[in-house]
Amino acid sequence: MAEDDPDSRRLAELKERLQKARGNRQETPPPERQQSQLGIAFRLVTELLAAVIVGGGIGWALDRIFTTSPILLIVMFLLGIAAGMRNVMRTARQLNENQNGPRR
Repeated sequence: MAEDDPDSRRLAELKERLQKARGNRQETPPPERQQSQLGIAFRLVTELLAAVIVGGGIGWALDRIFTTSPILLIVMFLLGIAAGMRNVMRTARQLNENQNGPRR
């Protein structure tokens, strides 16, 4: 494109005007999206269920390997419940701190 081309001059003028307009405006980051209450509930339930299912599955597998019938299944199931509750409490605490700010 030649410098004398009217389109290139118009394009250069447009670029200058855009730079001026953008220079006067401050860039602000987009606001963080808040998680919906339903999304938070699904997250907490999923964490609890996953821990219980994994604990029960490990207990069942260990019972099959060691032929100890329901003992390890019950123990690992209870440990899965405890781990799931711990995860839910930790996640709820983190969500609360993100919403309200850190505790002192």
